[in-house]
Amino acid sequence: MRWAEPARLYLLWALPALLVLWAWIGYRRSKLESELGESAALRSLTGDLGSRTRALRVAMILLGVGIAVAALARPQAGFRFVTTASRGADVVIALDLSHSMDARDVRPDRLRAAVREITTLLQTLDGSAMGFVAFAGRARVVSPLSTDREGLVSMVEAAHTGDVDAPGSDLGAAVSLAGTLLRRPGDRPRAVVLVTDGENLSGDPRAGIDAVRRAGARLFVIGMGTAEGATIPIVDSTGVVVGQRRGPDGQAVQSKLDETLLRDLARLGGGRYEHGDGGGRSALRIADAIRSSGGQEVRGQTIRSYDEKFPWFAAAAGLLLLGARALPQRRES
Repeated sequence: MRWAEPARLYLLWALPALLVLWAWIGYRRSKLESELGESAALRSLTGDLGSRTRALRVAMILLGVGIAVAALARPQAGFRFVTTASRGADVVIALDLSHSMDARDVRPDRLRAAVREITTLLQTLDGSAMGFVAFAGRARVVSPLSTDREGLVSMVEAAHTGDVDAPGSDLGAAVSLAGTLLRRPGDRPRAVVLVTDGENLSGDPRAGIDAVRRAGARLFVIGMGTAEGATIPIVDSTGVVVGQRRGPDGQAVQSKLDETLLRDLARLGGGRYEHGDGGGRSALRIADAIRSSGGQEVRGQTIRSYDEKFPWFAAAAGLLLLGARALPQRRES
């Protein structure tokens, strides 16, 4: 017997607490009965089945909870040898969530167009482990490397400007954090995909290149927006534009795509730059470039596939809890 999620077994510490709680309730019950009169007479009048039945019910509940916790830890027993067949890379996507991504020089806006590019990338790189970093004035990990493609797509589609509480845009911090996520054992190809309009308002945008190199990765960049740029709308909760973002001088802020910076970052990071329009073609070209960097195919690797036993544990826990509930509460008159 082995456990796929052994950390969940720490929940078993709840059982002694439940046992202490039951003992305290029993003590309070006995004390109240003694204060009201003869305990045996009270139990006869109320139809109480006595302490043995109560103890049996509590024992069944505690045992059921314990087995349920064991089921959560995914017990496994027995295995068979299977041969894997997968192809992919380790990729971390860094998405710009600064307010400039609300600009509408790309339809419907830079962020929604970026989401479409990223979704195409996620769906194209089969067999890859993908991570997700969001950034504005600071960067944060939304998801570590994962093969849960649907979950990652949901996270990306739910992203909005303002999700990162620090205003501004720090490209260097985003690239550095993404590179750090890729520092793990293994020899699969690694890549950071930066999706941004290139406006860097804080920090050194080239500061993260070293982290990418230390991880043995390459930096690819998808630029969103146009060189002509656009103003940045202020949108209310219903999606209606209620104004424009303005600078200290009171003038509407004009946000422009900085392709010169983004091309330079891609060159320093050993990758390539693509201009994105939301159609997905840029993402497909990036995916091809990542694959061509040695997207190795792991075929013929034999691994142990263990048989899951948690359904049996879950069924036993359910039967015990249902049995505890089915025990009579009162003696029938």
